[in-house]
Amino acid sequence: MAITTTVLVLSGVLIMVFSSTTRPEPRPHPEPNYSAKTPISYNDQELKEFIKRDRKEGSDRLLVTLLCVGAIIEISTFLIVYFASQKIVEPVKDSYDKQKLFIANASHELKTPLAIIQANMEALEVSKENERWKSNIEGEINHANKLVLDLLQLAKMDAGNIKKGAIEDINLKTEIEKRIEMFKPKFTGSISLKDCSDNKTIKLPKQDLLQVLDILLDNATKYGDKKISILLDKNSFAVTNDGTAISKEDQEKIFDRFYQADKSKEGSGLGLAIAKALCEHNKWQINCESGKSLTKFTVTFLGH
Repeated sequence: MAITTTVLVLSGVLIMVFSSTTRPEPRPHPEPNYSAKTPISYNDQELKEFIKRDRKEGSDRLLVTLLCVGAIIEISTFLIVYFASQKIVEPVKDSYDKQKLFIANASHELKTPLAIIQANMEALEVSKENERWKSNIEGEINHANKLVLDLLQLAKMDAGNIKKGAIEDINLKTEIEKRIEMFKPKFTGSISLKDCSDNKTIKLPKQDLLQVLDILLDNATKYGDKKISILLDKNSFAVTNDGTAISKEDQEKIFDRFYQADKSKEGSGLGLAIAKALCEHNKWQINCESGKSLTKFTVTFLGH
């Protein structure tokens, strides 16, 4: 409301100022002779030209005034909105920065005690009937460790402290086959690979690639029903699983941090966010397609 009032008042003042300053001084013109001896006569052509000239001068003045006033209003409005938005956003930015710092510090603080607990649990000897309790505790510790590591990685990415991994010649087919063998025990269905690429090797940062691949395979084993298929192409790979399709609304948020389309599934909701951040860091493209009980994540290596 205050900005609108300021702009309107400024507009009125500027129009008045420009109208008065741009109007030219009246030019001298001959006065008619009204003596009784001379009859009064009117020249229609001169009158028309005078009116036409006066209208043109008025139109030119109005156009110049409107252009100048419009430009000044636009600049003034931009400056007012810019500085006002900076003031409004500043508390939100401070809060977000503090939140990122808290996550980074909390993750560091949790890392050490979790490592100690895990080491003690591994050294602890229990009877066979209590073995399952030990196994449950170790499983939860591993889950907590993974969450802490994910939070630390995201905190480093936010701070811009992540360096690109070393570029290596990778046989992508071989690496995917190794990953399939690792994930087979976690999935009751089948995992298959179809190779449509002509490349034996490709130059990519291996560590980042394997992490993205692991995240997508882990996601597929959680939400897949009976089948997971991996399609390897020349400059991309896609991981597809059957099961419940992801709605359009959820697809728009699927890469958001802590977001889970199915809250009943185990996980922190950070995996796909990290995968997207790693892809953006390496200038790759990742996208999700879902429908007809199939969900596919595709990673494309741009520029390769």
